[in-house]
Amino acid sequence: MSAVPDDQIERILAAISTIEESMGILAEKRSVDRETYKADRELRDVVERRFVKMTEAAIDVGEELLKHERGRPGGSNPATMFELTGVGVLSEETADAMAQAARFRNVLAHTYGGDIDHDVVYDALLDLERYRAFVVEVRDYLEATGSLES
Repeated sequence: MSAVPDDQIERILAAISTIEESMGILAEKRSVDRETYKADRELRDVVERRFVKMTEAAIDVGEELLKHERGRPGGSNPATMFELTGVGVLSEETADAMAQAARFRNVLAHTYGGDIDHDVVYDALLDLERYRAFVVEVRDYLEATGSLES
């Protein structure tokens, strides 16, 4: 494992910052009960958009790390997460959870209005652990490769 080049580190750290910012905003929204969430269109829009941004940032991180390790990005968005196990970035558990997040992002990005299952989104809002685990494991990888020592 070699250190990730500075230009890639900058992109990765910017994406991690987006994930952390989004997790903070989403954590604040968890105090709302399910019925209030489902009734508040603006709140739902904020939550859904933050999930899309946060997951896209995680996918970007994965693609950058795969380019570094393998010279190419991953396949599909879920495949990118699974491929990160093969290069020692993510545990299988986190990769599986983040592949589910990538599929969830696809649903949110391509589904409109009443077709979104707001209960599913609310349940995801209550459990942000997969994103925390992703950030921790990526940072551990970056530390192990000496990529954060610049």
